[in-house]
Amino acid sequence: MYPDMSIYKPDWQEARDRMTAWWTGRKTDRVPAHVSAPAKPAKPSVAAICNDVPAKYIDPETVLRNMEYRLERTFWGGEMFPTHFVYFGPMFCLTYLGCEPNFAPNTTWYEPCLQDGSELSNIKFDPNNRWLQISKEMMRLSAERAEGRWLVTRSGGIAALMDVICGLLGNEKTLMAMVEQPEAIKAARDRMMPWARQTYDECYKICRRYQEGGIDWMQIWAPGRVISTQCDMSVMISPEMFRDFVVPELADIYNHVDYGIYHMDGPEQIRHLDELLKIEKLHLIQWVPGARMNNPGHNDPMNWIDLFKRIQEANKQVLVYCPPERVRPLLDKIARDRVFLSVGCQDEQTARNVLRELDGIGV
Repeated sequence: MYPDMSIYKPDWQEARDRMTAWWTGRKTDRVPAHVSAPAKPAKPSVAAICNDVPAKYIDPETVLRNMEYRLERTFWGGEMFPTHFVYFGPMFCLTYLGCEPNFAPNTTWYEPCLQDGSELSNIKFDPNNRWLQISKEMMRLSAERAEGRWLVTRSGGIAALMDVICGLLGNEKTLMAMVEQPEAIKAARDRMMPWARQTYDECYKICRRYQEGGIDWMQIWAPGRVISTQCDMSVMISPEMFRDFVVPELADIYNHVDYGIYHMDGPEQIRHLDELLKIEKLHLIQWVPGARMNNPGHNDPMNWIDLFKRIQEANKQVLVYCPPERVRPLLDKIARDRVFLSVGCQDEQTARNVLRELDGIGV
């Protein structure tokens, strides 16, 4: 990181030091937090967002101008660093393995490219795949243009391997194969593990030339190699299947880096928590409460206190999304040294008030 980051975040050095202490288990002066709000730039350099498809995803100049539009209209409070999340769509690594992207205004879709489980042994990864090269080049161009003013996420790696298999084969066929051809599914997963490590290293190396530490789509900066991964398809399987099919891939990639983060999305994944807590190199669990359907009060973190305590009592950190008015009540109920907050605010004044409150609460 460089002093130029002060353009968007004058306190970036303080935030870096606090995050370094937090990740390495040293005492911090207060709970680390992302505290964000809309901002009004005095002299904006970019007037408007361009939503042209596919330019908004893959044209470097369009992507970078859109990114700078957002950078200068965001208050980057607490441990939230100005960041370019290099993003072509969810699970974009499917394009490295044979799926073609269908870019839409609000997301990217992929058609399964395998017909049945018997084709899993045919999965191939070409390191020169055009979509991987586009992803790498976008990271490089952004980091080069940043000159230290913002961080660039390590994007473009192959990850979330069971979700990848679902993308290649389709959910229904994957679930059937897990029952009828479990060894074929495991073999495909194991075949992709080295590709996951390889693409992680290649993408990390690009960003590391220009910036300190690591950051990815979770946008939580760490002083070393960090990865955030997931298994969204786990809402459809039992804890026993999670242990057999998913835990090996998670343990493998977490052992490859310094800091591991898991994206736990929705109450349906809570049944897998015991297995997650056994993974030694998993440091932080991001809790996302899921959809409102059949889940009243899902966004209120006070409704998940017991869950947060389970995670913390296993000596793991928990990432909690918390509205401003819930910051103090939440921190009065859980361990302050094992939580990271994400607080979205309606305006900059509210965000600054939250930061003052966090300073007053301390640890």
